[in-house]
Amino acid sequence: MDLSRTRELFERPGPFATVYLEATNPGENAAKQTELRWRGLADSLTEQGADDKTVAALEEVFAGTRGGDLDAYGRVVVAAGGEVLLDEPVEGVDRSGDVATWSPLPELGSYFRSQSGSVRVVLAVVDQTGGDVYQVVASNVEGAREVDEETVRGSAVESVHKPREGGNAHKQRQRRHAEAAYQNAADVVKGIQSAVSSFRPEIIVLAGEVSGREVVRAEMTKGLLEITQEVDAGSRAAGASEDALEDALLTEAGRAATRKETSVRERFHEAKAHNNAAEGLEAVLEAARAGAVETLLLVDATTVPGELWTGSAPEAVSTEKDRAASLSDGEVVQRPAEQVLLRTTGALGGSVAVLGAGTELTDNVGALLRFPVGG
Repeated sequence: MDLSRTRELFERPGPFATVYLEATNPGENAAKQTELRWRGLADSLTEQGADDKTVAALEEVFAGTRGGDLDAYGRVVVAAGGEVLLDEPVEGVDRSGDVATWSPLPELGSYFRSQSGSVRVVLAVVDQTGGDVYQVVASNVEGAREVDEETVRGSAVESVHKPREGGNAHKQRQRRHAEAAYQNAADVVKGIQSAVSSFRPEIIVLAGEVSGREVVRAEMTKGLLEITQEVDAGSRAAGASEDALEDALLTEAGRAATRKETSVRERFHEAKAHNNAAEGLEAVLEAARAGAVETLLLVDATTVPGELWTGSAPEAVSTEKDRAASLSDGEVVQRPAEQVLLRTTGALGGSVAVLGAGTELTDNVGALLRFPVGG
């Protein structure tokens, strides 16, 4: 997962309030239950020392939560200095329930882990008259969550239904039918390209009627085709079942996730042979302090053990308090090692990848490096 979206957050001074609300089953009183859950978390933050302005900023977020907003997916919100800095839906949150933390660092380990297990997909369900383009976050654990949707209505005026008559008139209508279908396909591709530009998916899944998929593929650029997978599922017809489409979508997302993890593993093993990777807390810490970490590697369901000292600057990190203090302009604090490494990596422009449970990494942590560090 690219940490650039949270880079500014990691560069800000704390302390921070980090709130996780777990997904719940739908209910008629969901909004009231959310209000009660938030009230308990607000009391906890106040007891931990959170300032009134920051708690009030969070209050505005949860007071505006409608019933059902947290049914299928949880939520993570980070605030500091009376301002909300991050407000995102989140898959899973490790099923650990509602949590509120007042800390010198944003506690985003659970969020990054859940997001790293998901695949961003642009799903296009098409026919010859247009298409429905969805931005979806897919996970085989949590299912598919729709982020955005756009309906593209083809601009061609000519009917795309094939004529039945014979003769020259028939051939002319056939030609106009084909031209209309390709014009509509070009409109759909524009919608897909717009979604790709804003959402930055890992894959495009092309679904819907066969003839519609054919003309859309013919209009797609090489760059789009390289990340496109086609599935024999989905329909724009009213009342069409979505179960087969979701199954096909999750299958393609699972394959993409496997390819992504395999690629990271291969890069890591190759990089180790060229002194361009780090493994173990001490080695990764040294690389993070030097700004050399391109991708921080964690292991699913297993956190990095121990704690680290960190100061105001992201690179002011150490296992020793005095060393961290010598690198910092202000006071230093001791926090869980994983949170500190995430902060340092994110603030210095890196990313994070979570490898499958059972992966053997010393101290459950490794890194792909921008450049070699140490001897």
